[in-house]
Amino acid sequence: MRTLFVVFLLFLGACSQQATTPSTSAGSGTVADGLQPRASGLDDVAAVFAFDLNSASVYVAPVEIDYRKRFDRASDQLRARDFELEAKDREKLNGLMAETFAERFLAPRNSGLAHQRQNADYVLQLGLENFSLSAPLQPSAFTWRVYTEQSAYGVLTGTLYDRDGNAVMRFSDRRDIGDNFGRGVGGSNLERFTSVTFWSDMKIDMRRAFGSLDKSLR
Repeated sequence: MRTLFVVFLLFLGACSQQATTPSTSAGSGTVADGLQPRASGLDDVAAVFAFDLNSASVYVAPVEIDYRKRFDRASDQLRARDFELEAKDREKLNGLMAETFAERFLAPRNSGLAHQRQNADYVLQLGLENFSLSAPLQPSAFTWRVYTEQSAYGVLTGTLYDRDGNAVMRFSDRRDIGDNFGRGVGGSNLERFTSVTFWSDMKIDMRRAFGSLDKSLR
């Protein structure tokens, strides 16, 4: 009976190991489609062998945003849509992302932005997954003075495609956008949330992310 019990435990351990293997080998999928993992300060970076983007033009497509699921309750003063970006804010985010990507990643390679997709050598599709604003960007009677530990959270993702639609680079990274790190009110992690601080934090954080991406592919 004891032998059977030990065998049963070993069987469970093997099943558990087999079930978790795919999630711990994040690079295996990228190798399969011709992209090789690169050492990086980001969570995951992979690119084709001898990746070279010198003197190329890149069109940055509008950012795809997948918001963190919020559940509306009758007692809440605000709704899930209040924590989402309006059309004008999404347009501003698109410009900010393209600008910082060009500054931190393209400029060091003598490359630049293409304003039309059909004229570009490459197309970059960026995304923000599980994205969540800490408070609504538009001030209201309920949010005119809100203190938060960070401006937003999201998983930054990106895929760079060549003219034939083949992926030549992928990356992803979890971002605590505008994390205060004890520089808030009275040395705490809390700082007043406004649209001004959000956009400032977003620009700083994207510059860090694309700067790290640049170093990963040197």
